[in-house]
Amino acid sequence: MYVKLINPATHGKAAYNNSGSSAQTLNYLKQEAGRDGEEASFFSAERDGLSAAELRQEIDSNVKGLRADDAKFYSLVISPSESELRHIDNDEVKLRDYARKAMEQYVANFQLKDGRQLGSQDLVWGATIHQERSYRGTDPEVSTGQAKIGEQRPGLQTHIHVIVSARDAEQKITLNPGGRRNRFDLMKWQAAAGAQFEKQFGYTAQAHEKLRPKQRDVSHDAGRVARIGERVATLNLRVMKEERLDPQRVQQIAQGREYDKTFYRSLATVERRAQLGQPIDNAYHLLSTGRERPEPQHAASTLLHAVQQAVRSNTGREEKTEHLRAKRGRDSAELDIEM
Repeated sequence: MYVKLINPATHGKAAYNNSGSSAQTLNYLKQEAGRDGEEASFFSAERDGLSAAELRQEIDSNVKGLRADDAKFYSLVISPSESELRHIDNDEVKLRDYARKAMEQYVANFQLKDGRQLGSQDLVWGATIHQERSYRGTDPEVSTGQAKIGEQRPGLQTHIHVIVSARDAEQKITLNPGGRRNRFDLMKWQAAAGAQFEKQFGYTAQAHEKLRPKQRDVSHDAGRVARIGERVATLNLRVMKEERLDPQRVQQIAQGREYDKTFYRSLATVERRAQLGQPIDNAYHLLSTGRERPEPQHAASTLLHAVQQAVRSNTGREEKTEHLRAKRGRDSAELDIEM
């Protein structure tokens, strides 16, 4: 069983631009079905015979709470092997039943902060079955001259295209299958989808049909550790002693976040503040969560930061730092420095 999350950046933005309407993707799937000599027909968790227009309405209207540039939906491909397809006689009814079970596992795989478990009723999705698949320019058969772009692949090539909303049915939760692993483990769902086919149809998967986790590149991790260590060391030279970061703690945060973009973006923010002479006592929270510390700072702490910044700005000068105090009539909360 081969289950994949389509990446719009590498699979054609024209077909899989998921930051707007699902119309482009649905039109693409309709065109692909037409090449197979079929008329595109979609199904969902509860319905068969769903039209592209109906599915578009369901997906495009389920976007409350999303920003203009946020993903509005995700495209998934479920591709049984030729042996698996033969095992069920390439039966579309069985494939629809299987896809529904696979999507139940998909939504159940999301881990919410409150520990609540999502079910099929929380998901908005639709799918269509394609019987054929053609060669693309990136296929090895094309590069070696064994096939031409656009030629039909031989054998059983039936696969399922799924479009699933990025929001739950109540439009309160964002469901991103490509985010952090502790939120949604894509490989766990892929493995579960394969196991579901075996269980549902009494099939014994061959070795090449089972998901093989990628081996972790230890040398690449070592390089990350070294580069982060260098950045923390440079940062610590720019701040006062009491604000210096513990390199080991920063490394633990990076590893815990699996070296994701949020960590590196937050580290760059901390570095920029250190370079500007701004306080960085928010650093560990920012690196860990990607967000600013939610609780307001105390006036005394803020005053200390102001003094520290003044000291930095006057380093090497003869004049002394003046006594700093709040202006009359101002609430002490207004002294908070925006970070």
